[in-house]
Amino acid sequence: MTTAIQTVDDIYFRVAKIRTFDGELPLTNATGFFYMHQAFLYLVTSRHVVLNELEEHRPDRLQLSLHSNQHDLRQRAELSIPLYKDGLPQWYQHPVHTSSADVVAVAVNDPNVSRDHDLATFSRQDIVDTKSVLPLGQQVHILGFPLGFHDTVHNLPIVRNATVASSYSHPFKGEPYFLTDARLHRGMSGSPVITQLTCKQDDELQQTTKWRLLGIHSSALDVSDRDPEQDEKLALNTTWYASLLPEMIPDNIQVGHERVNWNATSR
Repeated sequence: MTTAIQTVDDIYFRVAKIRTFDGELPLTNATGFFYMHQAFLYLVTSRHVVLNELEEHRPDRLQLSLHSNQHDLRQRAELSIPLYKDGLPQWYQHPVHTSSADVVAVAVNDPNVSRDHDLATFSRQDIVDTKSVLPLGQQVHILGFPLGFHDTVHNLPIVRNATVASSYSHPFKGEPYFLTDARLHRGMSGSPVITQLTCKQDDELQQTTKWRLLGIHSSALDVSDRDPEQDEKLALNTTWYASLLPEMIPDNIQVGHERVNWNATSR
């Protein structure tokens, strides 16, 4: 006997499990999320997912398993995203911080993306300004695929709870990221860090019901000077500010980055 599949919060349709490939050779697992910029669609993830020179990690494509029917989460369709075209990267990194900022936006140029897949996106309006003062220990959620683990039947990510562990309005050590306190694992790189903020409206504090995007989870905080025999892991993680995204993606499409207008292809 089968049961009806209930719809879920559209936040789940914004997140995707990433598998990296070099040709037909599978390499790693990671997480990404969809971001819309001026009617063009991007997959946001960590830079080290698409290129890690130190580890000689050089995939040429990403493969996602997405929902094809939002009313039946058991149905899915694959989406392959090439990372290069004629030798040119099909992803953007920050123009100032470049490779030191562990975040990229990969162009999604499949004209059938909206026909074959059910997905949702973040936009610039969802991003929390870096000048915002968050309450001490602000609660956040981090959606992703730790060690590749997830609900394989319904193709849904795992939601981890965390707190903001540094002052959000003060970039940690002067770099454009903040810290979170959570137990995370490999495979979560590129996960969106989201929250529902308490804001002041008409002199009254009100809880927003809209998910807001704070940042992109990168990795555990580097504490290489820790003594592994005496010191426990800190369980602190670096999260790059989501406000970097509008700065990364040019308003005018550059040569080598031919784009598909997602609105023009939407069903």
